Amino acid sequence: GRSYCVRTQRMLNQCLESLVQKVQSGVVINFEKSGPDPAPVGEDGLVDSSRPINSFASQPWHSCHKLIYVRPNPKTGVPVGHWPIPESFWPDQNSPTLPPRTAHPIVRFSCVDCEPMVIDKLPFDKYELEPSPLTQYILERKSPHTCWQVFVSSSGKYSELGHPFGYLKASTTLTCVNLFVMPYNYPVLLPLL
Repeated sequence: GRSYCVRTQRMLNQCLESLVQKVQSGVVINFEKSGPDPAPVGEDGLVDSSRPINSFASQPWHSCHKLIYVRPNPKTGVPVGHWPIPESFWPDQNSPTLPPRTAHPIVRFSCVDCEPMVIDKLPFDKYELEPSPLTQYILERKSPHTCWQVFVSSSGKYSELGHPFGYLKASTTLTCVNLFVMPYNYPVLLPLL
């Protein structure tokens, strides 16, 4: 946080200008690592098996409470999204109320390198992640052609982790990391389509 001590009209204008610049439209998400750390990557971007993996020591990138930027449509000014982030429960028709949920979704990511999937004519949502230890770690791996799948625990009926609903991927230019949101269980759906 930050506090401002305003003494003059001019100072008030400067403070408001400063605040407006800091306001970003987006959604806060808790990103949590699921499973083991990835294999270390060498300078050439290839897996370096000589460096040990310490999956049990907690690292700053294992858990991040950060914003995803939700950019408005330039023509309408309204943000457009095609797919939701799944709920952390399987709907029960017999339940009269919905179970309580956290204000910020808990999105788990698996550090297994996967092939990014998109197909023509099926929309997907792409959100840039606010810089964090997680984005820094992904960018340092210099792997813009692989991605890490994301899950919401208990979103599937028979699986604790649920099915993937998208992935985290470094931009091709390695300047930022994006969250791609796809239809639920997209690795099964896309080949069928």
